[in-house]
Formats: sequence, structure tokens, C-alpha cells
Amino acid sequence: MTEPHASPVVCLHSSAASGRQWRRLIADGGAARPWHAPDLYGHGGRPGWPELMPNRLSVEAHGVLAGLPFPAEHGFHLVGHSYGGAVALQVALLQPGRVLSLTLYEPAAFGVLPAPGPAEPAWREIREAAARLDAMLDRGDDFGAARGFCAYWHGRDVWPEMDAAQQLRVAEAMPTVRRHFEALFTARWDDRQLGLLHMPVRLICGTATRASARRVAQRLAGQLPQATLQMLEGAGHMAPITEAARVNALVQQSLAGLQQAPAH
Repeated sequence: MTEPHASPVVCLHSSAASGRQWRRLIADGGAARPWHAPDLYGHGGRPGWPELMPNRLSVEAHGVLAGLPFPAEHGFHLVGHSYGGAVALQVALLQPGRVLSLTLYEPAAFGVLPAPGPAEPAWREIREAAARLDAMLDRGDDFGAARGFCAYWHGRDVWPEMDAAQQLRVAEAMPTVRRHFEALFTARWDDRQLGLLHMPVRLICGTATRASARRVAQRLAGQLPQATLQMLEGAGHMAPITEAARVNALVQQSLAGLQQAPAH
């Protein structure tokens, strides 16, 4: 049975994944609290990006809010990875009074990075990764785009280790992932906006991740009023999937400490 006063937890997955990414976290967390791990647009069983809607995180965030399976007056905790972490921040910006806490593994909020220049190689790195994906898709090579996307975030070419069904699923997500990149670059939240988020925020970042992800985590740690940043030794960007036990233990620890945190 769910504890009567346990606040729900909403878990948002990374690009090219689905809500099933969090099945182990939810199984380990048990029925002590309600869980909700939706598929985001164009992933899992969710239809594609709404037609005629711009490529903005607010579109995804409103979709998440519309699909919450509990009353509008209920507060909830947010867990997110990569793109899902950035969407979680957008949800919090839209409804800060409902979001009790954020636990985010390397949120891909690239718009918070400073303008490109000699002092910001992380911005150039992620822009170049997005440009390579665009070029592949423009040539009609969804599989090439998927292989490069996976290699960038895993830090090596993992394509030969994936079966045909996995490769097809990731390739089919690439047009939506292109939308994700535009939405992430466009969300250029400033200190004033992020300063309005007074709920506790736990940022987790692997020490073996990409420069772009590490730099975003560092920036957010300095911009969010109640943020803490924890580095996970030896972990890469995909650790919530490849090292789920390690990451989930930190998420459960965070939720246990924040479960009774009041909304602001």
C-alpha cells in the first residue's frame, strides 16, 4: 500500500529512451510512494511531437503536466536524466509551487552555457555534435545519426553491441532528438529565472562524462539557490542506464531526504 502522505515522484527519461528507463528505480523504490514515468513525445508509446508546435521545452513540459495521474493540487518530486532533466527544470519553472524537489543526473540544459568563445569549448563541442546529427538526417541517414548520437554520449562506439531492434528504436527517435537539440539550445534561462526555483535541487554528474554535460551541471549548481552538486566517480553520461544501481542509490537517497520537503 502507498503511504497516505507520500508525495508522487515523476521520472523523465533521456533522449532516445523511454519511461522504461526508470523501471529498476521504481521497482527498488517500491510502493512507499506513487511513481509516474511517462514516455516523452516521439518515444516509447507516445505519439510524435505535436504538429505545428515549436521545438521548445515548454511544449514537452506542458505535455508532462497534462498527463500527470494525480490531482492538480498535489505537489510532486521530479527526477530527470539528460533531456529529461532539462524538461524537469522547465516543469519547475512553469509550476514552482507544485515541484517539491529536483534530482537531476546531468540535465542537458545547454542554453545556460555562455556564448561560444575561447573560454567555452563545451558549447562548441555540443553544437558540433548537434550539427553532425543534422547533417546525417538531412542525408536521410537516420541510422548514421543514431550511431553518432550514441557514440557521443557513451564516449565510444556502442553500435555493434546493440541488437537490431535497439538500433531501429534509436534510429526512429532521431528526428525527435533533432527537435530536442533545438529546444535545449533555445532555453536560455538567466540567473533571474533560475533564481525563482527555491526547491531543493540535487545535481549528479559523472567524472567521466562529456565536457558539455559537466559544464551545464557546474553552471546550474551556481545558478539555482538550493542546489548541491555531487560527482560520481568514473561515471559517464549514460550511467542512469549503464550503471543504474549506482545512480538509483543516489536518487533514492535524495528522495528519502527530500520526501517531506515543503513546496515554496
